[in-house]
Amino acid sequence: MTTIQITFPWGRYYAHPWGINPTRLREPEWPPSPWRLLRALVSAWFRAHPGQTPSAECDALIKSLGNELPQIGFGKVSFGQTVHWQPNYGAAGEGKPDVVRQRRENAEYKNTRHENHFAAVHGPVFFRWSKLELTPEHRSLLESLLAELTYFGRAESLCHAELYDAESPADIGWCVPTDGRKISSACRDVFCPMPGDFRFTDLWMRRADVAGYNSDNAPPHFVDTLLSSTMQADGAEWRSYRMPNDWPKARLVRTPRTSKPANNPAPGAGPKVAHYLCFSLECRLPLLPKFVVSLSEQFRTAANSQLCKVHGDGAESFALLGHGERPPDAQGDHQHAFYLPMSKPGDSSGFLTDLHIWCPYGLTQAEVEILMRVQRLNWGSGRYPVRPVLTALSKEAPTDAPFSTGKTASKLWRSASPFVPPRYFYRGSGRKIQVKEKDRPDFQLAECLKASGTSTPTSIRSYPLENGATQNDKPLWDIVRTEIGEETAAGAPLVTVPTHRNSSTGRSGMERRIGGFFEIEFAEPVALKQPALGHSCHFGLGLFVPMD
Repeated sequence: MTTIQITFPWGRYYAHPWGINPTRLREPEWPPSPWRLLRALVSAWFRAHPGQTPSAECDALIKSLGNELPQIGFGKVSFGQTVHWQPNYGAAGEGKPDVVRQRRENAEYKNTRHENHFAAVHGPVFFRWSKLELTPEHRSLLESLLAELTYFGRAESLCHAELYDAESPADIGWCVPTDGRKISSACRDVFCPMPGDFRFTDLWMRRADVAGYNSDNAPPHFVDTLLSSTMQADGAEWRSYRMPNDWPKARLVRTPRTSKPANNPAPGAGPKVAHYLCFSLECRLPLLPKFVVSLSEQFRTAANSQLCKVHGDGAESFALLGHGERPPDAQGDHQHAFYLPMSKPGDSSGFLTDLHIWCPYGLTQAEVEILMRVQRLNWGSGRYPVRPVLTALSKEAPTDAPFSTGKTASKLWRSASPFVPPRYFYRGSGRKIQVKEKDRPDFQLAECLKASGTSTPTSIRSYPLENGATQNDKPLWDIVRTEIGEETAAGAPLVTVPTHRNSSTGRSGMERRIGGFFEIEFAEPVALKQPALGHSCHFGLGLFVPMD
């Protein structure tokens, strides 16, 4: 058996189905086609060997992959789209001469709407050939080709590809190829190589052109060659894949319509249907972690706006906002939603790519729909909007959550965002800095752990930023500096971050507070009672992640 795992760091897969006019699309290609994978592998070979013809080993490897249709596995997925407007100068020249002249004098032009469809993917995608066993030489070659694969589909679909030898995760559903094309709600059409009639050169040229092909010259672009035909490549065909048994009900995450339903009950009324949601943050620019509170506050504000839009002005939701009358069954503090922007696990860039929402009290169907109605966050004065796309939803605490939901136990917990002490601790300026012992950040962190009901740690120590202070010359955090250099308290690097200001204070806007990075160590594995601690913990600060 041979399995390829493809992971999308940005959580999205952009691709149009083969040969279909993009203007007629309503959703992206899904599942990803084996034909596209084979073309990507050959492209990776050309990239790694510029100016060379493919080797015999590459020919044999690709043939072996093309002569068996793989099973395709994936987790939950949601379909979305981005829209952009392309200047259409040609259309601006149409019409009456005086109108055209006026447009040109004013540098006016028309716009053409383009929709870019994508799939927001929660977790990796697998291609599994059940009967294929690779020789050591072919395995080594495939590993080198996968290492060269930096995107899959359109260029926005950044990916990491590798061979996968472990057992597939339990939450993966598998698509199985059928013996042809089926008319069935349980099947989707996928463009595939034809087993038994597939040639290596089919991936980039027509068979009719092979006889006159000179290997010293690059062939014409494959798509340009096919545009005059039906876009049907030799050695390929449309084949129906039978989707997983829980498709689409449990695997396809749908976004509800934005129209206002009639006769709405109170948003908190009804059974709890979810405790956890994850949104992929789609943005043209990287989101720096120092804006974690700004981003989570924008999402929460947008959710509040949708809450009032659907349920009327003044509507309240304890689970979403922590406001309103506290339900009698909300036992303990910090039961309302935590809004936690984070980078993906293992992503060394540190940029914010996902927004996790964890609500210990639980969310009703109406509250989940309110969160799913948030379609846009105006980032950078609206020039660079962030589009949240739902990728995961679960009723119970997920086992793969990258933070504590009260079930994940670890001896060592480390700051993913700075811990901001609830009480001010930083007094004075320059060389006259004063820190009282009971106000030290590590002392206040121990108090927060105790208040949350967590056992006493064996040690709390500073965690240095090391090389994480900057990324591509962009500061990830604003380090506190004084006349004596980078200031510390209890040995912890200090940073300044915008924090949430409670509206009850009577002052609007955000304020900046000082925090630091820490490691918490216990004598035995301990599950933190809440994912974040300290000031603005419901907005992403003081977030601790398990390290073992």
